[in-house]
Formats: sequence, C-alpha cells, structure tokens
Amino acid sequence: MDTAMQNKQLVRESIDRVWGAQRVDDVGRFLADDFIDHSAAPGTAPGPAGFAAGVRRILAGFPDACNTIDEIVAEADRVVVRWTMTGTHGGDGLGFPATGRAVRLEGVTISRIADGRIAEHWSFRDDLGLLRQLGLMP
Repeated sequence: MDTAMQNKQLVRESIDRVWGAQRVDDVGRFLADDFIDHSAAPGTAPGPAGFAAGVRRILAGFPDACNTIDEIVAEADRVVVRWTMTGTHGGDGLGFPATGRAVRLEGVTISRIADGRIAEHWSFRDDLGLLRQLGLMP
C-alpha cells in the first residue's frame, strides 16, 4: 500500500474511532504529540489533549452525533475529508442550553500526516448554519 493510501486509512480510522465510536481517549493513537489544530477555538489547550477536549464538548452538545465521510482524497502527506455530522442538540457542551433541535453540519478537514500520525489539521465548517439551525441566529 502506498503512503497516500496509508494516510487515508489512518484518517478514516481516526474518524471512525474517535467520532463514530466516541472513543475520545484514543486520540493519542492518531495524533502526533505536537499536533497542531489550526481550527481550534481560542484558549484551547495545544496538542492531542486540547483536541480531545474539543471533541468532548461537541459530543456533550450532540450526544447522538453521527459523522459521515462523504469524500476522502489523499496525496503525499495530505488527506482531505468532506464530512457531514448530524445529531440532536441535547446537551450544553457548546456553552448554551440544549435546544432539542436536529442539525446537519457539513465541513472539510485537511490533515497533514508525519511519521504515521496526524501532525496538524485545518477544519472548515458551517458554524453560522449550525447556529441558524439551533435557532440562535436569524
């Protein structure tokens, strides 16, 4: 298997395990010790611990979250995933009371792989659309 295919498999497995199976404690298995999340919220701790905290916040807000890989492309050390998350806002992990509303959030994440682990990533998602679906924005 070539490197690009191995990288694609690593990213797919990380999504399935951390998001799909909600095994957040497994992030260290997939992320480099010096992992950089270029999309982290201000004040987020660096590295795998900060990423895991962010995943926990999202899963607390959407306990029934279902993440789907819509498309995955790999070349050299980069993997691009177009994804969709659906779920019901049933918790306050996002910092405001649960609305009970069903949502659909789409995004794209670009990951750079180094030494068999995700070294950094950039995630672009429709946060404004999410807030509208939750009734928090007009």
